[in-house]
Amino acid sequence: MKIYLRRAVLLATATLLIFAAPGCLQSFARSQQDDQAAKPKPQRAAEPPPRIVAMTAKDFVFDPAVIHLKVGDKVRLQVISTDRTHGLHVNAFPDGAKANTPPGLAFIFGEDCFKLKKGESVPVDIEATEPGTYSFVCCKACDTGHKQMKGQIIVEP
Repeated sequence: MKIYLRRAVLLATATLLIFAAPGCLQSFARSQQDDQAAKPKPQRAAEPPPRIVAMTAKDFVFDPAVIHLKVGDKVRLQVISTDRTHGLHVNAFPDGAKANTPPGLAFIFGEDCFKLKKGESVPVDIEATEPGTYSFVCCKACDTGHKQMKGQIIVEP
């Protein structure tokens, strides 16, 4: 009879462990998840928004034709054409750069020629990474004064 009693106790214990342990483990796992959810997550330092520079293209000139930046500056050119379709190409390499010179301007959207339709505003996001003078030109044949549409971005250390 002692043997049957021991077997019954062992069987009851095993049954209890089989059916009760998973519930305990699940509630333990839930409590760990709840603890993690309750802890505030460290937040990255918010990056300041880029400086906005309003630029117009009209009558075969860009206004402003010269933009001054410092290395590390992020700027959004908000370009609008007021008379006809123009284009904007900003050279990523400094004027007079030699072969193997790294680009000094980084573009968020790396288009070669931004199309500027009359009345539509086009954002051009730029980050200045190296000092130098960077030329920009109209890249759409817009009429007889097309070749006069030029400007510069001057990046200072």
